[in-house]
Amino acid sequence: MENSKLNLVAFGWALSGALVVLLVLCEAAAMILPGWQLAHNWLMLFSTAEVGSFRNLIEGIVFSAVFGWITAAVLVSIYNRLVRS
Repeated sequence: MENSKLNLVAFGWALSGALVVLLVLCEAAAMILPGWQLAHNWLMLFSTAEVGSFRNLIEGIVFSAVFGWITAAVLVSIYNRLVRS
């Protein structure tokens, strides 16, 4: 039963990394296809800077990592408590 618990550090890095990769892909899509609004909505979720700007990219990476760790902490704690019961 001990093996079914989630590791917070591994899950935090995985989720943060996935969010950063998605953000960078959306940033690339916004620069290649500026009229494609789906990428713009994801980018505006983490920054108020203009889409395609360097500030938007840096703020997006930082906040994606921060929110990834916050989400990981919440999910891991809830999952591990449910597995225990």
